[in-house]
Amino acid sequence: MPATRLHGGNETWAAFVYLAPALVLFAAFTFWPFLRAVEMSFFLVDRNTFEPAKWFGLGYYQRIFNLGEAALGDDWIRSIATTFQFTLMVVPLTLIGALGLALLAATKVKGIGAFRTIFTSSLAISLASAGVIWSLLYSPNLKVFDHVLTDSKTALAAVAVMTIWTNLGFAFLILLAGLQAIPKDLWESAKIDGAGPQRTFFRVTLPLLSPTLLFLLITSTIGSFQAFTQFKVIIDSVGPDQSTNVLVYALFTAFWTENNYGLAAALSVVLFGLLLVLSLVQYRLDGRVHYQ
Repeated sequence: MPATRLHGGNETWAAFVYLAPALVLFAAFTFWPFLRAVEMSFFLVDRNTFEPAKWFGLGYYQRIFNLGEAALGDDWIRSIATTFQFTLMVVPLTLIGALGLALLAATKVKGIGAFRTIFTSSLAISLASAGVIWSLLYSPNLKVFDHVLTDSKTALAAVAVMTIWTNLGFAFLILLAGLQAIPKDLWESAKIDGAGPQRTFFRVTLPLLSPTLLFLLITSTIGSFQAFTQFKVIIDSVGPDQSTNVLVYALFTAFWTENNYGLAAALSVVLFGLLLVLSLVQYRLDGRVHYQ
């Protein structure tokens, strides 16, 4: 027994040794900056030294949520609402579109391999490059979608369409892998029992894909809330009537344009809090997920 415990202890220490480089990197570039941002969000920050200069308490948070004496309008509340609206545009359509393409790619049709390559082509294009391509499509010189970025009713949707296109490749690949992991005998059994394609999809395929869909739901939601590059490349402003001023772009403006480092830190903490709450809510769906 002592030898077994000693051996187990050695394995634990060995595991920590192998994890140490990653833990050091996480501590230096993730944990410490986050704790620093939390600290700065309660202070007025010196613009020259980046050091907390004066205690400001919850002033920045009251300003963000337009509360109390620190309220200066609802610009940041609108940014949060715009971010939610953008996420609701992107996530459901990405999952539905990717699922449809995965079902199509899983069929045994001649030449389907070429279509699989086309479906995953967006994976090879960076977000910034995709933003340049779509900004050319939306350019007034092309005179096809020349007014979508200047109209407050369509600007956010235009960026959402571009984001869906860039996300489809990854989501398609993950869902196709999930489909291929489903045992074929389950589909054959459903067919023998007289289940049609629609019933087989809702009773067999979809339940067994639920872990994959939950993973994509969480990662897509986080990605949509953190969206910035496409807004910077395509519009490079808050948009018409601030219609594209999502939370991360508001954070960028507060830090780099207004040099209000305390407010930018508070916005980053709010973003973290929103993502934490949403992730926990989505993880509650785990009870409805069917694992094989």
